[in-house]
Amino acid sequence: MFRIGFGYDVHRLVEGRDLILGGVRIPHALGLMGHSDADVLTHAVMDAILGALGKGDIGRHFPDTDPAYRGADSLLLLKQVVAWMRQERFVVNNLDTTLVAERPRISPHIPP
Repeated sequence: MFRIGFGYDVHRLVEGRDLILGGVRIPHALGLMGHSDADVLTHAVMDAILGALGKGDIGRHFPDTDPAYRGADSLLLLKQVVAWMRQERFVVNNLDTTLVAERPRISPHIPP
């Protein structure tokens, strides 16, 4: 069985927050606002997987009204989503992401 999920996430840039993208802390004057670490890239990946599984979105599973997820590491939340995926015996065949940002430059933080 082949399924496709689509993930999309947006967070506003604000002062006083870390900028974390794909689990990587990027040095920048602004960070992303959110209840968890606001890792917009990881959130989009999680939403894509959950969508392919027909399980809603991350807000359903990790609500911003639950204090347990305040400041949560999004990579740990992604591990939970991947565990649900594996329970249903699915694997990711291909995953592509698009990050739209004018600043900071992201390419220096992408491993070769």
